[in-house]
Amino acid sequence: MGFVISSFERVMMPIAGKISSNKFLLAMRDAFSMLLPFIIVGSFFGIIEWVVLDPWGTIMGENGLNLGHTFSGGLTGDAYKACSFVATMQMLQGLCNNVVTVGFGIFSFLLVAAFSYRLGGIWGGDKFSTALTAIGAFIIITPQQVIGKAGDKMGAFSLDYFGNKGVLTALIVAMVASWIFVKLSKNEKIRIKMPDTVPPAVSQSFAVLVPVMVTLSVFTVFATILAQANLFGKTALNDLIYAIIQAPLMGFSQGIGFSLLYQFVVWFFWWFGIHGHNVTAAVQNMVYMPAQLANQAGDASYIFSNGFFEAGLMHIMGLVIAIFLFSKKASWRAVAKLGAPAMLFNIQEPIAFGLPIVLNPILLIPYILAPLANTVVGWLLVSSGLVPIFKYVVPWTMPLFFGGTIGTGSIMGGLLQVLWLVMDVFIYAPFVIASNKIKDTETEDEKTDGV
Repeated sequence: MGFVISSFERVMMPIAGKISSNKFLLAMRDAFSMLLPFIIVGSFFGIIEWVVLDPWGTIMGENGLNLGHTFSGGLTGDAYKACSFVATMQMLQGLCNNVVTVGFGIFSFLLVAAFSYRLGGIWGGDKFSTALTAIGAFIIITPQQVIGKAGDKMGAFSLDYFGNKGVLTALIVAMVASWIFVKLSKNEKIRIKMPDTVPPAVSQSFAVLVPVMVTLSVFTVFATILAQANLFGKTALNDLIYAIIQAPLMGFSQGIGFSLLYQFVVWFFWWFGIHGHNVTAAVQNMVYMPAQLANQAGDASYIFSNGFFEAGLMHIMGLVIAIFLFSKKASWRAVAKLGAPAMLFNIQEPIAFGLPIVLNPILLIPYILAPLANTVVGWLLVSSGLVPIFKYVVPWTMPLFFGGTIGTGSIMGGLLQVLWLVMDVFIYAPFVIASNKIKDTETEDEKTDGV
């Protein structure tokens, strides 16, 4: 097995090197990496909000540990809903939600800033000016009015366009706006040059004045044309993208082939260092979330839904357990100890970037194979009726067993997650063991060279 892994490593390392040297993909990866602190902090407060503080959640709810019943003095039903304990928990949830909003609610907005900042540097422009211009373009292209309850228009932004739903739009706008701005800013004919006595900051502002004006004007015209054209009944770029992509996907999204392809893309992006779920959020929001809501409403019985895939996020815990059982690498075991508590709530970033899994050819096969195997086994068991469909919307941070049980409304859903975890341990184990042998060989070579 060690020979196979080392041979695979020799093949994959050059490929990984070529991928990682692509400047555009490197900028995208770096942008997602820059946002990791916001994602991790948002996830942490999300766990507190959804798991700990939710009066009807895993800790407090009667379907979980039911501590809310104890803390409220034994209240149940409507009395529990109206009690001061529930009101306090909901107030604390609101405070946590403010932090969650920074990590997820405005993720696309932050992504525009990070991605355009990196593109500006790669393409030789002023990074800060490029980022500010791209942010302006993103705001222009984002609908700035929402309809109030009484039908009146209010000047406000909808977080639907600033959150994960807008990732694809954010990447497109950041790329186009950055390219236009950098190209124009390099054109000496349109640069406004100030005397040497003018402060550098002011001089730079005037130097990029025309490029900023032209770039924002281009997006203003585009947004106006888009609003007037009303293509597919949509006036926003993000909605138009969804309308164009959604119709073709709906026809075959429930097929096992498409679901496997979806999982492959998600986790390959993750292996490269890009947040795969955010990149594919368009597919999730257009196909699998509607399937989830249809299941919950009782209008359909879709096997592949948002809940199905979120229940399978735990596959990296299989790697953590395999490391504890079989790894002889002190660094791997140290990272696993630090990352295991986060993985209990499906937060994989400490493991993915700390181990690392990212661009690690040894772990590429099991990292993608495990979720694919989980998908096939889950599909077979749900299709056979042994496990109910994932009917109820459950926070993605819900711990193992609880997420599957609550999501399906049956203990069989939780047992499916346990089965997945056992499978994942067996999938990761040979690669963890092989990595020990590769490390030993490398160590012996280093000692020999030293002698």
